This record gives sequence, structure tokens and C-alpha cells, in this order.
Amino acid sequence: MPLTVQLSTSAAKYLSALDKTTRRRIADKLNTLAEDPLDLRCSYPLQGTNKRSSRVGNYRILFEIDDHNLVVAAIGPRGQIYRKV
Repeated sequence: MPLTVQLSTSAAKYLSALDKTTRRRIADKLNTLAEDPLDLRCSYPLQGTNKRSSRVGNYRILFEIDDHNLVVAAIGPRGQIYRKV
């Protein structure tokens, strides 16, 4: 049973500002993560936190798994996203 994807306010705002192609690629990755978020081919755990990270080109998706929800904390370029952790 797939998890429900919930975007934080900042993640939703950043996602809406991206171009259509990148938005679609990130949405596809979120659907894949909802199916199996712990698959090491799709995401990996971040050290020192309970968050995980997933790669989409030069962008990263930081998320947590909470009960039956996939809570997306942040979406952004890889050079800046880990400063928010």
C-alpha cells in the first residue's frame, strides 16, 4: 500500500517555482518513493537524523516517514539543501 505524500509549505513553494519538466521528474520520483521509500536505489538515510534523501538530477528531496505518510521537508539544489537539515 503506497504512502500518502505530504509536502511542507517551503517544499510546495519551491516545487511550484520549477519548470514543468523538472516538476514532472520530481513528481515521478515522489510517486516511486511512496511505493517503497526505504529502497536503497531510490533514497538513502542521512547521518545524525531520521530523514532520508533522494536524488533527481541536481536536485535533492529530503523526507521523513511518519506512520502512513511520506513527509517532504525540503526540495532544492544539492549544494544548498543539506544546510537546512
